[in-house]
Amino acid sequence: MSGYAKTTYGGKSKVFDEACAVHPPKQSDITGKVIIFTLVGLCILLCLFISIGFYVLAKPLKTSVTSVALRNLRYNDTSSSWPYFNATLTMKIRIKNPNFGFFEFPTSKGDIMYNGRLVGEMKINGQRVGSYSAIRTAVRTEVSYRENKASSVWLRNDIKRGLIILKIEAKLRGEVHLVALNKRSVNLKCLMYLNLKDEVIQRLWCK
Repeated sequence: MSGYAKTTYGGKSKVFDEACAVHPPKQSDITGKVIIFTLVGLCILLCLFISIGFYVLAKPLKTSVTSVALRNLRYNDTSSSWPYFNATLTMKIRIKNPNFGFFEFPTSKGDIMYNGRLVGEMKINGQRVGSYSAIRTAVRTEVSYRENKASSVWLRNDIKRGLIILKIEAKLRGEVHLVALNKRSVNLKCLMYLNLKDEVIQRLWCK
């Protein structure tokens, strides 16, 4: 019998059209749905990883010296005595925190160098830097150096030309308080050109 099937129930016959039968979904439809669900799952995971990185992973901090005031400058380059210089420096140090959580560091120390020699030390008081913000802290220090006879030519020549280059280095070790603590450190590295004749900081450069 073609086209139709006949079935008898209790003496009555009913005809069922084969077109009304339920057909299983095609393989291409199943594959398309799997691809869609996979892409949606990947998007959800990507958003989750981005959120975790935003709230948990700390970004690098930045620091620089924004200004320097020079006081009590004294120096000597006469041939009758060893050359020397000393001065008082009052600096403004800027610390920038680009993270969601705050950055906290204890009191730290920094070095001021001249021609590879330590000429002064500075103390940076421990502070807290709020999220997405920056602070400026004042630092006051004394720099002093006197050459010996063996190597006095370097300082003597710098004093004669009226320009002494000082190098500033400091490392602030602390923690960025996010969902999890992230131990971080920020380096301060600057060069300053001390103009002896005008008694000013001629140039200040930080990287």
